[in-house]
Amino acid sequence: MSEIGARVRRATLQLGPHLAAQAGLDLADPGDRVRWLALARLASERAPEERVLAGFRRLAAGDLAAAGPAQIAAVLREARLREPEVVARVLCRAASALAERYRGDLDALAADCEDLEQLGSRLAALAPGLGTATVLRFLRPLRELWQAARETPIAGTAHAAAVHVGLIAADEDLDGEPAALLAACARHAPELSPIDVEAALERLGARACRSQRAVRCPLGDDCPARGR
Repeated sequence: MSEIGARVRRATLQLGPHLAAQAGLDLADPGDRVRWLALARLASERAPEERVLAGFRRLAAGDLAAAGPAQIAAVLREARLREPEVVARVLCRAASALAERYRGDLDALAADCEDLEQLGSRLAALAPGLGTATVLRFLRPLRELWQAARETPIAGTAHAAAVHVGLIAADEDLDGEPAALLAACARHAPELSPIDVEAALERLGARACRSQRAVRCPLGDDCPARGR
């Protein structure tokens, strides 16, 4: 086992899988991709993941498209998520627009998109409040599903952590960054899901790498910056 592979495995096991996996979603399922869009929007409120998941699980128990803003806002408020009324309106408008324009089918939305810009614009156009952060978060685990999503950049926090643990070079071409990360995952940790690895790197970067605070690194003594 390579040193880099060991770090990646430890980070992924310690920090957990992708948020969609934690929610029990199968992104190969079209219905679960619609649910993932809602969860990605909730995650954009920067609340602790456990709080986001709690709110999402309560929402997922019902029909999001049929629920009204007041009902959704009440669920989000109970989960202590930020701006529940605002987020509820976004979710309802997005569900309604997806049903009206694409018969509730995200594959139909993505089908003839030529590039990331067009795909991102269509997603954002579903509702005011589906901003760039939500769209990119939504698309990252779907790179292998939709051609137009393949160049979705990794998050800045994930980039910092990937450089930190040695998966990609600091001067990696940004256009080739997602492919480089995928190749590095296959080389150093082939038994792990690249989606889970990227999610773990994003959490690792947010906790320590981007702020260059090695003392907070969950890798402990395996952190490359310790002792520098």
